[in-house]
Amino acid sequence: MKTNLHRHLMHVTFLLAAGLLLAWSCRSEAKREPVEVAQPQRPKTADEPRLRADPGGSTTLTEKNGGPLRLALNGTDGSSMAEGEEDEEDKYWSGINFGAEQFDEVLDYVKQEYIEENLGTSRAYVSAANFALSVLEPAYELVPAAFYSEHKDDPELKLKGDDRDELSLKRRAHFRSLHDELEAQWKKKPFGREQFEKVLAFALKRSKKSKKKITSSRLWLAAAQGYLYALDPHSSLVSRKAWEESTQETQDASFDGIGALLTQRFEPSKTLRNRLTGKPQKVKGLKECILVQLKEEDKLQRRTFVESPMSGQPAEKAGVWAGDEIVKVDGNSVIDVPLDKVVSQIRGKRGTAVKLAVLREGVPGELEISVVRSRIRVTNVEGRVLENYPCVGYVKLTGFIDTSYSDLTAQIENLDEKCEEGGGLRGLIFDLRNNSGGLLSQGVRIADLFLEKGNIVTVKNRRKSILSFMDAGDEVYKARKEDTLTLPLVVLVNDGSASASEIVASALQDNKRGLIIGERTFGKASVQTLINPLRGKGYYIKLTIARYYSPSGRTLQVVGVRPDVPIPPNVDGTMPLGFREEDLSNHLPKIDSDYDSPSKELAQQISSCVERRSIAEQIFKNDPHPQVKFDYQLYAAADRLECLIDHTHNSKSEEAKPEGEQARKTLDSDAGGL
Repeated sequence: MKTNLHRHLMHVTFLLAAGLLLAWSCRSEAKREPVEVAQPQRPKTADEPRLRADPGGSTTLTEKNGGPLRLALNGTDGSSMAEGEEDEEDKYWSGINFGAEQFDEVLDYVKQEYIEENLGTSRAYVSAANFALSVLEPAYELVPAAFYSEHKDDPELKLKGDDRDELSLKRRAHFRSLHDELEAQWKKKPFGREQFEKVLAFALKRSKKSKKKITSSRLWLAAAQGYLYALDPHSSLVSRKAWEESTQETQDASFDGIGALLTQRFEPSKTLRNRLTGKPQKVKGLKECILVQLKEEDKLQRRTFVESPMSGQPAEKAGVWAGDEIVKVDGNSVIDVPLDKVVSQIRGKRGTAVKLAVLREGVPGELEISVVRSRIRVTNVEGRVLENYPCVGYVKLTGFIDTSYSDLTAQIENLDEKCEEGGGLRGLIFDLRNNSGGLLSQGVRIADLFLEKGNIVTVKNRRKSILSFMDAGDEVYKARKEDTLTLPLVVLVNDGSASASEIVASALQDNKRGLIIGERTFGKASVQTLINPLRGKGYYIKLTIARYYSPSGRTLQVVGVRPDVPIPPNVDGTMPLGFREEDLSNHLPKIDSDYDSPSKELAQQISSCVERRSIAEQIFKNDPHPQVKFDYQLYAAADRLECLIDHTHNSKSEEAKPEGEQARKTLDSDAGGL
């Protein structure tokens, strides 16, 4: 068996967060290459869903009927994803046979490969049981009897306040409190394989009475997802079909649509109903536990907005504006419809028209806008020279795929050629916002592009005997001096910047290479491996097997990369609540959080220059309600880059002066101070 596993592991791929599949590369030293991926998730493009529950997470059964106690500890992004997801399950999981044998194989790999060696399995079996119960119609939840007795008569929770972020924080705090209490109760109860199988037997029996066919394969599959989710939110089963479809789409992001970025907001309810008021019942042989038939929980109403039409595309030409709320598509209401379903209704064959009914602030009633669909081409790397900032380049990287480095360098060279008359690019803005990850190898190469020396990232694995034939040391990636781009640099990040994006940003920050600007990043610093099962077909087993560390030795787990200059996305100065690793249940804990960026002083040195320039604010004042959304973070970053360019130029000029002249200037400065 061990021989087979050794041979099998040669087909394993490593992952770090969200992105793409990397083919296994057989090297003489027999090392695995860390990659970053999570669940099939293509870069967010025009007409794509922009809502995300977890940049590094799964969108399979892990999120199906999860509920706030078992899914995300939040009240905005991950509330209830049940509606409309049945089709996705049928599409990606139908025909896959999964039973007790495949379930046991998942557990075997957890024992051999998971980052935590001494795992208690009680919580994992509870989660497996509850995920299987969530498939039933109606769904059930297994809870300790003491927890049920204490909370079955809880009244509706009424939240005070009108601010959306404030309400969301209160919801998160409520769910987190319940989650922590429930976890504490479960720790007191012995729950293992025997108890799990009794619950599964109940689920199998009850599934036969369901109106819709629920197979034993589906129940076992849900149980496996639940077991993995109890470990951490990034371990899961991944449908091979969905994975391959996603990686293919990531390579080619073309589609027929209207050319607009859509987002979805949830309207927080001010009341939270008690989920445990349904019919309770006992499971034979299970003492001190109760099955509760779950009632419909409070849903957050979905509302779809145009984040921004794309410049020059059909939506802009037809008169769609940033901030428009889409309420109907071809006469059909899309209020409270999942974002992916709204997107599918808007998309269609090029040359055909779609009618959007929108609500616009300041305009009474609905506006009806007809948009003729066209072929929309979105590339993984986009770039341009910024207006109002002579020869300042801007490049945006959507995901770390196998062509990212070559595409990025080609784009920078192209921008440099456009500025030949001005002596080439004077500085560069590198946009990693909403970049949820990709291949680690590409992340390392791209960080190396901007660094002459220093460490980039260290990957620390848990090694077991199964890996004894491999190098047991940490994997340390270092920068090389060759082909380094030394332009003044700023990097844009936000809460959607995860894993490989965080590796690049932290490498540049720790090595004092430019400024990190924007919002705190997602905070996922774990490494996953993608395993081809021996006893099953049509899916991968994705496990967390390592942590990565920045050059300073810190791990970004939960804390993320804190920007050198925090900049909100809007001019009003309000920093959004965001959704990050800490808002997911069962996440790996943070190890440290104290860190002072070596660029902190530099950011302060250029602050007076930034105040004098303030071009970003002036651009906004000239057109405070643009059709295409004004990117305040980008232009605020450009202001700081201009000041960084001046600072760098002045520093080099000072260094070039003879030593005596520098000393005289210092003395003159001191004398003036007297």
